Order: sequence, then structure tokens, then C-alpha cells
Amino acid sequence: MSMAVDQDISLESPAPIDAKSTEEDTPPPMFNFPKEPPRTFTAADLIAILALYNGGFGNTTDKKHSLPTQEEASSDDALAFLSGRSTRKRMIFRSWPRSPTGKPITPENTIKGKQTPNGIQLWGATIFDFYRVRRLPDVPNLSTITTGSKLMRWMKANNELEYARDEIEWAEHEEDPKVIEPHGPHAFVEAQEAKIRAGETGKSMPLMEQTNDKGKSRSSVFDPSNYSSPWPLIPFSYETECLQTLIPLHHLPKKITVHDPWNLLAVTSRNRYGRAMTTDKQADWTSTPDRIHIYKLQPSPAARSHLLERRLKGMDVPKMPVAPVDDVKEETGGLLGYLIKPTGDVLGPIQPPIFAVHDPPPRRLVDVIRPGDPEPTKAEGLGNGPIEEAHLYISPAHSIGEGNHSVVYQAEWELPRSALFPPPSNDPVMCEKCVEADVKRVLIEADGENGEKMEARWREKSAKLSKVLEVGRPARSFSIIEQEDFENGITKAEDGDPRVFVADPGKMEYRLEFEGPVRPIRTAVAWQDPLHPTCEHITPPPPVPPTVKVRVVAKLSIQGDGHLEQEATNYQDFDRHMFEHWSGLNVMPPMHDPFPVGALVPQFYGYYVPEEEEDVEMGEGDDTASTKERGYLSPILLMEDCGRPVQVSDLSIDEKNEAGSLIYRFHHAGWTHGSVYARNILAQHGPLNVPPMERVYEKKKRGLSFRLIDFGRSYKYVDEEKVSGRHWDSDRMSEEMTMEKLFGLGLYS
Repeated sequence: MSMAVDQDISLESPAPIDAKSTEEDTPPPMFNFPKEPPRTFTAADLIAILALYNGGFGNTTDKKHSLPTQEEASSDDALAFLSGRSTRKRMIFRSWPRSPTGKPITPENTIKGKQTPNGIQLWGATIFDFYRVRRLPDVPNLSTITTGSKLMRWMKANNELEYARDEIEWAEHEEDPKVIEPHGPHAFVEAQEAKIRAGETGKSMPLMEQTNDKGKSRSSVFDPSNYSSPWPLIPFSYETECLQTLIPLHHLPKKITVHDPWNLLAVTSRNRYGRAMTTDKQADWTSTPDRIHIYKLQPSPAARSHLLERRLKGMDVPKMPVAPVDDVKEETGGLLGYLIKPTGDVLGPIQPPIFAVHDPPPRRLVDVIRPGDPEPTKAEGLGNGPIEEAHLYISPAHSIGEGNHSVVYQAEWELPRSALFPPPSNDPVMCEKCVEADVKRVLIEADGENGEKMEARWREKSAKLSKVLEVGRPARSFSIIEQEDFENGITKAEDGDPRVFVADPGKMEYRLEFEGPVRPIRTAVAWQDPLHPTCEHITPPPPVPPTVKVRVVAKLSIQGDGHLEQEATNYQDFDRHMFEHWSGLNVMPPMHDPFPVGALVPQFYGYYVPEEEEDVEMGEGDDTASTKERGYLSPILLMEDCGRPVQVSDLSIDEKNEAGSLIYRFHHAGWTHGSVYARNILAQHGPLNVPPMERVYEKKKRGLSFRLIDFGRSYKYVDEEKVSGRHWDSDRMSEEMTMEKLFGLGLYS
């Protein structure tokens, strides 16, 4: 495989035009702005770019000034410049100083820096962690793009420490790569359930439909008798949250019951929409009898082998905690309890704070198993094994796309609640408000109403409360100073305000630290069952349905088309990192600008096929004669809803770079796509780790998230002899040229 390259990117600049030119005379690459009307930019404009830059996944920039105020015109120019679609805000502007006598940095002596599992060598936590460096210190026109973590390790290994002290210190505080979990549906689901209980949204299923329980066994959580009013609800009668959670293949539902009143599964080349005949956006779920099909999960041969291996190893059996020999206690002077935080913001010497002493929580025999005890039975749920059953609802009102061989719907996917939510905790709880009231009672009895009987040892300020600052990463700021002012020692504006702009606030936090004696007070407050509390301060959880609904995409195909099955096989062969969102940014050849390390592909929620010899179950009043022969039913590919196809003309240059990077990253992962078109690159508003209501939709400030789709023609590179006659290099080059032409990048910029 000829994909491995030295990921340090070299950019050789042309020699100066005349001998008098110096390195400083040559404009750095960051000023090679895209084609724009002629405009003069000041240093204030540049600092505005840096100060307003938001380069991380979900990060925000804390700054003293949102824009430089040195000159009003300069601020206007900066704002106009930042808002332009052709403005690059993700660019490398830092340089790493080298010792004039330093060793050459070569591919042979390079040292790896921090990386994510995607294997791209150049990773930085922020835009400030990328540098241009001279491989050869005495050759100023040979500039290499690299990262602080690589350079720091190289400099330490080669004892070149004096010339880049600040940069090395900065690199030492750089955060490690980490997975950024997309926002889960939990809060939205609970909020919708509260509205449903209040009658503000959703419509209850008609009683006739509830009693028609075909396809649902009495032992199933989906049986209507397991729901409290007003559940179960009519499908699509309230808004559902998009599911973005990564669910491993071995946790996917083994079986799904598909509700298809309009016979949309009977996809043909002449009619993609079954009995609906077209995309009826006003389709009413209760207007036509339900039609139910049973589908089963069909893993690819490779995935099936992997699942069998997991079962043989017993990896799906939940691991239960083993009880230790002695009780584990939070000890303070041998007492079990907790410290009541002193009131007020007083720091320094304080009176001994109260330590509430309580009895140990009651032991529940089901909490633990002891060595030799039998394993408990496996519970259903995402954390404990595969989901046995789920339900899927599709409607012509929610068709979102149609291709040459397929049709795509937004569907409601109903899962057992335990698949997404942990069961309500019944661990005993201690009500702190009751404890505080009881402690107050004890103190009044011991010290008197006004503390007149308090012992001297409790009056003495023998304890100490301190505020400790923990710095994880120092802040980075810039100053805007005119050359003439700087030479005259002027570093402040006329109003005395320092011309300082915080481009990266760093990472720091305060914590309270206590030392000294405590005053133990035993409380008589008892432990409570949180599901059946005995005090007014603890509210038991409200009644909830045994299932939850989320939004996914269901892709169907016409009979005889093999693209959908091949796409499902490819999904199951993709590396895990292709589904994950990572912090920080990457740079990779042939690109020179950083881009976020989001997921490459949608989450995969299973490939399902009809069960053999299945009898279609009908709702009351359906045309039984028309269903004696089932005919063709499409397989179903379930995946994450990742937005809509990109509108290239609406994208900024940074967004084009990020969208285009998907193809480079896909190739780097060892895959060719096979269908590089704008319709197969989706965009949605981000950042994805915050609720949809908090995402940025304003064009000037938005942060789009991009994803590749449609992998029915994709294939994986194995080696030169196993590419099945396909031309890996030519296919890859053709796709990259197509992408560059689509987004106006590379040779087409």
C-alpha cells in the first residue's frame, strides 16, 4: 500500500526577487488571501481574526474585546473581512524559532506527536498548536507545516531548548485528543415527556388501535398494557430528537417490527411510494390501517463472525461488582458522613466546619455478588447486551430523498427505554436539607439559641479555607501596538485600556481546599428510597413509558439492486474512528489549512431484512385479498440523520476545506467513495455536542458539521493484489480532482 507519507508538509517559497529582499519582506502564507476586491487590512484586522477564531469542536472564545477598538474603520473592515465567505479563519500563523546551529529535521529523525486513531500525524488541540518551522535552520525559504507536540518532542530529543522556550511551554500544556460525544437525546426526551403528561403535545393512540396488539407479545415492553395514560401515542404526533449516539453492532436490535400503513416497503422502479403513490406531506397516520412486517438484523459475514467470537468469549455477560471484605467508607476521623460547606465566601482562618455524621446506608443483597455466587440473568439494554426488539414507523409525509435505486425517509425508531436510559436508581439517599435542619436543631440544643453556650474550641478559628487555582493551560493573548508607539514605550490606548486581546483563554479552574479540625454532629435523619421518599424535599421520578422514540433515517431500495446491501457491508467494515467525533484539528497533504476532526460517516443502526415466510399483519379494515401475496419488500438500512446536501455556493472557504477534507480522510482510511457529488456530502448546524436549540444558525457565526454518505459503490484498499481489478490510485486521484473542482480547491481555487 503506497499511502504512507511523511505527514510534515513542506512548502518551498520562491527566492526573493532582488538580493536586498529579506525573509521579513516576503509576505507569509497567511496573507495570501483568496480573490477579494482590493482592500487594505491593518494589524487590528489580523488580531480580530485570531481573537474571533473558534477552531475546536464546541469551543468558545473568551475575549476582553470582541473586536479591536483602536480605529472604528479598522473594526468595520475586520468585521466585513471575517464575515466574507472567502475569508480563511483556519490558518497556520505561528512560527517555531530554530537555533541557527540546530540539526536538520528529516523524515528519518522525525518524532510522532499527539494523534487520534485516524492515523493522521498532524493533530493540534487548537489553531495555536500548528506551526511553520524551518527544517534547515539556515534555509529560510523552506517552510514545513507541523505541530507543537511533534516539535516539542523533537527539540527535547535533540537538546534544542533555548530558542523556543515559550513554544515548548505552550506545547507541554496542550490537551490530549479526546472523543467528543454528540449531544444525547435524553434531555429532549424527558422534556417532551413532561409536555406529553401536561397535554401540550402528542396524541394518544385510539383505543381500537391499542387493543389491536398483533405483533406484540404480552411479555414485550411494547404491549399497550405496559403504558400509562396518555401513552402510547400516534406516530409522528410530536417532535422526536435525532439519535446521534454510536451503538456498537452487538447492541443493535435483533428484530424490528416495521409499521408501514402505505406499503412503502414495496419499492419498485415505477413507484417508490407504495400505496401513497407520491410523497404526501399531509399523510395522516390514522387515515389508513396499519400494516406490520417483522424484520431481522442481518450482519455481514465478517460482522457475523465477529459477533460469534464475542458470544464465545462471553463478552455480553454483564460484569457485576464483587463485594470487598470490608465496607468502603468515606472516613474523617473514623466517622462516616460528609462536610457541610461553610456559608459565605470567607477565606482564610475559619471556625471548624460541621461534619454531619450518619449511619452507613442499608445493605441491599442484590447490590453485589460474592465470589462463587451464580451470575445474574442478562438484562436488556444498551449497557448489558443486544436489544431484543424495536419498532420502526415510516410515512410518506417524511420522505427526504430519492435516488436512482433508493428512497430515503426520516423514520421514528422506538426502542426499549433501557436501551438509552439507565434504570432509575434505587440506591438509598440522604436528604441534605433534612440533615441541615436536624444539625441546626442539635446546635441550638448544644450551643444555645445565639451560641452563648458554645465551647471555646468551636469558637476558635483553628481551620483554614483556601482557594486554589489549577492551571491546565496558560492563556494566550495579543497586543495591538503601532510601531511608533512601541518604540516610544506606549502600550496602552488613550483611555488607559491595555490593547490586549485574549485569543485563547486557556484552561483554569478554582477549587476550595480545607484543612484543620471539624466539628462532628450526629444526625438522626434516616436513609430513604428515592423511588418512594418519605420527605417533601425528594421528588420521586414521574411515570414514564417503557419505550422511547428517536429520529433516524431509513433507506430503502428497489428489487434487484445490490447497492444497499453493499453499503451496509461497508458500514460494518468501517473503522470505529470514522464514526467518532474527536477534539482538535488535523492537517494532512495536500491541504495546508487545519480542519476539525468530526465523524466521517453517519452512525450505523443496522441492516434489516424481512423474515422468511412472514405473514403480513393487517389493521382492521385492510384489503386482505391484496396482501395474500406479499411480493417484494425492501431491506432497510438505518442510520443517523446528518442533515441535507451541501449548497456549495453558500459555503465559506473554511467550510469548503472541511467538506473537502472528508474525501482526503476517506482515502487516508483506505477507502474510495465511488460517487463524489454534492448530494452525497451532508451538512448540519453544530456544534453537535450541544442541544439543537443551542446550535449556531447565524451564517456569520455558524459552525457546520459535514458527513459523507452513500457507500454502495465504495471499496476498501487491501493491497495491490486484492483490489479486484480496480485501479486504486487512479480512482483516488479522480475523486480528489472531482472534489476539488466541486469546492473550488487545489488546482481549481
